[in-house]
Amino acid sequence: MTRLFILLVLALASSLSFAQSDQALVDRYDRMYASGKYEQALRVAELISERYPESATWHFNSGALYAKLDQPDAAISHLQQCADLGFTGIASFEQNADLDSVRDRSDFKAVLELVRSAAKARMDAFQDEARRHQPKVYVPPTAATESRPLLIALHGTGMDGESMYDALLETAELEGMILVCPDALRPAGEGFSWTYRDESSWFVNHLIERAISEHNADPERVILVGFSQGANIALIMGQTQPERFAGVIPICGHYEAQIAESEQTPAPFYLMTGARDPWKRTYTDARRDFEDAGAAVQVRLLPSKGHALPMGKAGTREYVRAVRWVLEQGAED
Repeated sequence: MTRLFILLVLALASSLSFAQSDQALVDRYDRMYASGKYEQALRVAELISERYPESATWHFNSGALYAKLDQPDAAISHLQQCADLGFTGIASFEQNADLDSVRDRSDFKAVLELVRSAAKARMDAFQDEARRHQPKVYVPPTAATESRPLLIALHGTGMDGESMYDALLETAELEGMILVCPDALRPAGEGFSWTYRDESSWFVNHLIERAISEHNADPERVILVGFSQGANIALIMGQTQPERFAGVIPICGHYEAQIAESEQTPAPFYLMTGARDPWKRTYTDARRDFEDAGAAVQVRLLPSKGHALPMGKAGTREYVRAVRWVLEQGAED
């Protein structure tokens, strides 16, 4: 009877595990990782990899966590599977600090070259499409005779450039700023996703150069704004390409330390998030890291708000406060 009871419990536990929805597992992975429970996060990543053995992304996530937990052979095994499945997220391989423990291994370098080759083919196709894209743009009348500050605004997953345009247009009008709000181009739900970091970085720089040449944008007063996934891109670019930006305003982002591509101090960061946003704790780490690196940092917790893009008059007040703070940092230099 006891043995039968144990077998039934084990069977029930297994059934419950597989009964969890994919989204519930992804959410659990995110929570475990964000709270520093890396072994639990790895177990979830491995479970998702077992469900979806053809998912290059989850082999990458598993490999990165094995590397972080100092299990290099298991890490390389997953990363090799990731590359064999055609993974093209080269920036994840190059910038994710979790992989630092395996970077000097020859087998990691071989995997890296496979990913780099696949990424180049993907990037060539993306750039062709991005050059044809017409983002939502606002240009103040004064831009014809006077170089104006530039806001580049990146939306969240499943959203589009119009959502950022609607949120920020009044701010751009009040402050006399050029506003550029692109679609991310990779379809996701009813909108788009910033799927690859290298594409996102290239696209932002392309849009900056285009705004300078077409709309008389001031290259010394470029502000990068992002919401949710767009905020994550902004967080990365403000660390790795600080020379491009007068400041960065990530809204409800999820901060992760990056391997900097620049030895310069990070750009000024105005970190905005809801007081009830589940990722707000990561902004504490961001503030510490940026201040330690010598950057100007401001944190703004929006009372009673969760993971949401500020809208309406209240949103405009927050955006105006943020962009004015950023431009003041440049005026003080």
